[in-house]
Amino acid sequence: MMKVSNPQWKGERLLEHAGRIYPRAVTDELAKYLEDRQIVLITGPRRSGKTTAMIQIMQDRLEKGVNPKNILYFSFDEILSREHTVLEDVVSYFLRNVMPLRPSKQAKAFLFFGEIQFVRDWSTMLKRIYETHPEVKIFASGSSSLGIRRGMGESLAGRAYDVTVPTLSFREYLRFRGIESPFLPPIWSKSKVPDAIMLIKDEISNALAEYLVRGGYPETVGMRQMSKVHRYIRQSVLERVVYHDLPETEDVANPASMMHLMKILASISSQRFEIANIAPDIGMKAQTASKYLSVLERAMLIATCYNYTKSMVKQARSSKRAYLTDNGLISALLGLDESVGSQELGRLAETAAFNHLSRSSQVHFWRDPQGNEVDLVLPSKSGPIPIEVKFQSSIYKSDAKGLVRFCEVNDCDRAFLVTRDKLGTMEVRGLTIKMFPLWRLLLSGQEPRSSAHS
Repeated sequence: MMKVSNPQWKGERLLEHAGRIYPRAVTDELAKYLEDRQIVLITGPRRSGKTTAMIQIMQDRLEKGVNPKNILYFSFDEILSREHTVLEDVVSYFLRNVMPLRPSKQAKAFLFFGEIQFVRDWSTMLKRIYETHPEVKIFASGSSSLGIRRGMGESLAGRAYDVTVPTLSFREYLRFRGIESPFLPPIWSKSKVPDAIMLIKDEISNALAEYLVRGGYPETVGMRQMSKVHRYIRQSVLERVVYHDLPETEDVANPASMMHLMKILASISSQRFEIANIAPDIGMKAQTASKYLSVLERAMLIATCYNYTKSMVKQARSSKRAYLTDNGLISALLGLDESVGSQELGRLAETAAFNHLSRSSQVHFWRDPQGNEVDLVLPSKSGPIPIEVKFQSSIYKSDAKGLVRFCEVNDCDRAFLVTRDKLGTMEVRGLTIKMFPLWRLLLSGQEPRSSAHS
């Protein structure tokens, strides 16, 4: 199995489809840590591109002249043994039987591990490798964010960086479609948008209509039929995670009920919810449903959003909004295609906006006791940034009611309304509201999150 996963040892390509791997922003982020001593832990949902990102780093090392037999890739996804010794056995075999010489400053070893969370006590074992082999560089990926970060806190403090690989951003989706778009400044920035963007505006708009329904799983970009997209996401992501991954790494007694919970969350993505109201629909106690919700968050299938308030206590007690982390999950669970209705399309648009902004910032919503609401609120040093999403062509002053009230309550003088195609400003009760089409927001430059734990 080790030789099959490492064709470079025989002078072959890393993967048959390596020629069709497109560069992603996160690959550049990972490359920044190549010369550092620390382990790089890569988290992200299943099928988001973690393995591809590692392959690109491996390819970079080969192009820089690293001996192919100094590079190891091994995934713990399919192995039967989960004992910690399997990790030690893999590394020992590689160092003794594959590498031509012992690792040194002149000839480092590069170890790439997939789905590391399946190995018991993996963090302790990585720490041991890290401490006993100083000339070995380790990259390890996992699909459970808490499982990986828990390991970082327990054994790898000061010894690891954490980088998240999300599904494709809209800009990356365009690149996969052969459309190159520059990074645009954030909608709240005063920087000018490049004029060249208008030359590809129609292509961008057409691609956005697909992206909102198909989502950003890399392998679905080239699939023409939505039925194939649905099947891929259900089988390779949802069923794989819910029925295989999570029962092995989390306390999940009833995967079928968890899948039912996912379907309910897909139907209310971007809406407020109370877990106590959802639980009876799937025959669960509220406590069990709440636990499953946390598990799905750790698997990076859903994200929760809290009401914007200065009181952390009130925030924790208030209702939440749920967002699936990729629109393709919603479409696969609900059977949506390009003929989706305007109401569903509006929720898909807000979900896409939330997921884009949450890549680089904490995102909240806002609702007051009178029912005034704002879809998205970003905290910033210069004050909160309220954003309302109205994915429609006709915009009325009543659509900005929540923005106006938010600014009055929070002493805020800027507000933004994201539309289907409107661009300009609107004056409402003395507040100037800037309007932008959704594609303008989704193409604003966002860097992947990474953090050094010490």
